[in-house]
Amino acid sequence: MIRIGITGTDTGVGKTVVTCGLLASLRRRGLTVAGMKPVEAGDSTTDSSLIRAAAGSRDALSDVCPLRFSVPLAPMVAASLERRVIDTTSLDEPFERLAAGRDAIVVEGVGGLLVPITATESFVTLCSRWDLSVLIVASNRLGAINHILLTAQAADRAGLVVMGIVLNHLSSAGNDAAQDTNSGAIAVMLPGIPILSFPHIPAGHDISALADAAETSGLTALIAGSD
Repeated sequence: MIRIGITGTDTGVGKTVVTCGLLASLRRRGLTVAGMKPVEAGDSTTDSSLIRAAAGSRDALSDVCPLRFSVPLAPMVAASLERRVIDTTSLDEPFERLAAGRDAIVVEGVGGLLVPITATESFVTLCSRWDLSVLIVASNRLGAINHILLTAQAADRAGLVVMGIVLNHLSSAGNDAAQDTNSGAIAVMLPGIPILSFPHIPAGHDISALADAAETSGLTALIAGSD
């Protein structure tokens, strides 16, 4: 079974776009898939609803996103403000229900790999417990190299396998020097890890366009060939 955890180098780098593109493209190839976003902050079901739609499933939103907070903050902080206690083991049953009988499951983390879910746990905890290989998503812009290296080092220290790095284009503006050189520089410092370029998609809710982008970027082939 394909088990992928999608993490970002920061918030707002396009994790949901990549998650949905991958899910929809794997489904196009005939795989049965499930998507999950264990924690969503910001008083919205937009991301989890889009993930469920991309997977083509009727899974309960309470399984796709079991923990939801109204304030857009790190889960540990949001829980404290809302006087709630997070028990990450409560996420295990929803994960198992989603994964049961599927060819692939794609789990989107919140923020970056080390954003605290509790004082002692982060997305690393879930990736390790659920045996997820990691896909790192970064915005292809100045500063991406440092953020990618830090994320890759954190994954390595945790014993996680990094399947690839996705440089996401968040704008249709022409490339600058950083965008033109990021991929080559990262390849030198992280040899052996595939680096993919995900194109800008003006309509982030266009699942068909996201699936096309996952295909043309090589992401689908990378993940589909990992099982």
